[in-house]
Amino acid sequence: MKRGIPMIKLLVLSLCMISMLAIGGCSKVNKENYDKIKIGMSYEEVLGILGKPDKCEDPVLKTKNCIWGSSDKQIKIKFLVDTVAWRSSKGI
Repeated sequence: MKRGIPMIKLLVLSLCMISMLAIGGCSKVNKENYDKIKIGMSYEEVLGILGKPDKCEDPVLKTKNCIWGSSDKQIKIKFLVDTVAWRSSKGI
């Protein structure tokens, strides 16, 4: 019985590592999705492509900046009245 416990721990650890790799590989912050974002798209359309942003600044004069991703790999979009006015990317 004691011999089976380390095998179960190894199996659980392996499944956790595979899950982490799968999640990391499913990032929506990539060149293909960046190319889908067009000036004039609505905030809702962008959410449909990229999902919820990782960070958005508080709106100022009906503009807001949102970032998807991390400091190394990101898509940054400026919205004016919930419409894409500008976009940039880094590391994709």
